[in-house]
This record gives sequence, structure tokens and C-alpha cells, in this order.
Amino acid sequence: MRFQILLEDLEICAIIGILEKERQIPQKILLHGEFEYEGKEGEYLDYVLLRDFIVAHIKESRYLLLEYALRDLATAIKSRFPALLSCALSIKKPDILQDCVIGLRGFFKFS
Repeated sequence: MRFQILLEDLEICAIIGILEKERQIPQKILLHGEFEYEGKEGEYLDYVLLRDFIVAHIKESRYLLLEYALRDLATAIKSRFPALLSCALSIKKPDILQDCVIGLRGFFKFS
């Protein structure tokens, strides 16, 4: 049976972006993820470990573009959690502009 872990509104302060202020001061980002895996009897994917891995990975990396962050994060998650079949990730920057929230979403299927 296939299952999806849903991770919503994970708030992380990170260096991400190309603007000068984004390169110097960590900004709040919101991460959303859907992680599909094959659930066999007695097996599970630990969502606490998944969340902790994502937070640590984003905080230690200093991405220029959201595209780079999404691709790198998906690759790193698959390496750490090989049971994953696919994931959808989005990163939003709620504070970068005053009149809207900017974000990007990526879909990743693993073979």
C-alpha cells in the first residue's frame, strides 16, 4: 500500500536568494512537502527524522535560487530515505515582498 507523509508550514530561517539582504540575513521560509512511499506491513517512514533532516539540510546550505534548493533537497532526501517513491516540495518566502508571498514548487519522481 502506498502512503504519503504530509509536511505543512514548516518554518525555517535560512540564507536563500540572490538579493544582497538575502545573502546576509537568514529569512523565514515555509516549506511544504508530500512524500510518497510503499508501506509494507510493520514498516514505516519516520516523519520526525524526515523533518529534522530537512531543517538541518536547509539551514546548513546557502542557496542562490529556489530551484537549486528544491532540486538539492529532493536529491538529499532520497539519499537519506531510499524508500521514497516521489515527493512534491514547495518553498515560500512570506516576507520578501510586502504585497504577496513568493514561492516555487517542484515534483520529483524517483526510480
